[in-house]
Order: sequence, then C-alpha cells, then structure tokens
Amino acid sequence: MHSNAHILTLSCPDQPGLVAAVARTIADNGGNILDSEQFGDIDSRRFFMRIVFTMTQGGDAGALRAAFAPYAAERGMDWSIRPANARRKVLLLVSKFDHCLVDLLYRHRIGELAMDVVGIVSNHPR
Repeated sequence: MHSNAHILTLSCPDQPGLVAAVARTIADNGGNILDSEQFGDIDSRRFFMRIVFTMTQGGDAGALRAAFAPYAAERGMDWSIRPANARRKVLLLVSKFDHCLVDLLYRHRIGELAMDVVGIVSNHPR
C-alpha cells in the first residue's frame, strides 16, 4: 500500500450518478483512485462504496474532505476518509474451531494486519 494512500468509505440512499460524482470529486482535488468497490442493497435501497486513493503532488486529503463534505451532506451520506495505514480497533468473534482465530492472531503478530485486537468473543467455553 502506498504511504500516502487513504480510504474513503460511504453509504447513502441509492441514486443515479454517485460513482461518477465521487470519482470526479476525488480527481478534481488531486486524488488518484487505486481501488474502488461499490454495491447497492436492493432491500434497504442504500448504496455502499469503498475507495482507496492516493493524493498526487499538490493534493491534500484535508482539502478533499472539505470539498466532499457539502456533496455528502446533500446526499445524506455517512462517510469517512482515513489514512490506509491507520490501525483499526477490532473485536474478533470466534466459532467452535480455533484455526481462523490462530491465523488472524498470527497475521496480526507479524504485522500483516494493521489492527489492535480489543477483545475476543466466543459462544463456546474453550
């Protein structure tokens, strides 16, 4: 992951033109999209999007936040922009078998997963 990469996540009522407008806002403010994923949930009629982007020379994530805020408010978006390398606090939910937990904890220990494990919850006594 690029050292200056950021992640934009958003959800809002689904409506035409969201992907184009979000991409245009990022580009107009010095951003370059590296990865984009989106989907619309038919049952809730909500749109969800996750974009990984870098800022080109002269681009500033703070300026992008300021430019994006009015558009997001107009569309009723829940959104955030964070550095891609920011550590996330996670709660691990464990099933009866421990192999997945062991794998996650190993990847955390070797630095592959940028997370802080705040707790482990299981529905089994072991």
